[in-house]
Amino acid sequence: MDESVRIELIDQRLTAAAEHWPPTTLSHFAGQPFKALIASMLSAQTRDENTLAAMHNLMALAQTPAAILRLSDEQIRAAIRPVMYYENKTRFVRDISQQVLANGDIVPRTIAELMAYKGVGWKVAVLTLAVGYGIFDDITVDVHVARISTRLGLVDPAIKQPPRINDALKQVLPRRMWAHWNERMVQFGRTVCKPTYPRCSECPVDDLCPKVGVQSGRKRV
Repeated sequence: MDESVRIELIDQRLTAAAEHWPPTTLSHFAGQPFKALIASMLSAQTRDENTLAAMHNLMALAQTPAAILRLSDEQIRAAIRPVMYYENKTRFVRDISQQVLANGDIVPRTIAELMAYKGVGWKVAVLTLAVGYGIFDDITVDVHVARISTRLGLVDPAIKQPPRINDALKQVLPRRMWAHWNERMVQFGRTVCKPTYPRCSECPVDDLCPKVGVQSGRKRV
């Protein structure tokens, strides 16, 4: 099968299946740059449900940079306690709020500017631009995107760094797919293409997947 045809079929089938999968946490903050930035930062190394809980807690107290800065560190810390490394992230929430407020309440629209903020690395910056502004010049690479894109044979397993995985994916995926690839892989990875025991028998793209790195001796539910 031609590779471009295979990729199109993968995208079509996963898009159809995604109608029955839960939405991603960050989709709740689409078109809201400041909330998208805070949520993206909080999501680092944290389960989706914990990120959403922390955001609900924090937004119940304050929704703007100025309002957040009026909170005490203890209030912020208690609100975001569900996320990993909440102590460090408490400082990041305050620093980001200070920086955005100083910038006229405007969240930067470039990766370089965003990465100047404490707690914001490449992945968080790309995710913020995608969710907050609908800027899809890059593909957000998280653990789901890295794992599944490799299993599907779209990325060389030797490539580990998120920016390099992004570059590799952009070479093979049509640009129109860049906008939804992260969300689709997160949904797919949480429900079917799990890290240890992928549910291959339930997978809508089982026949299109070379299963790179999937250990055949392991249970496949």
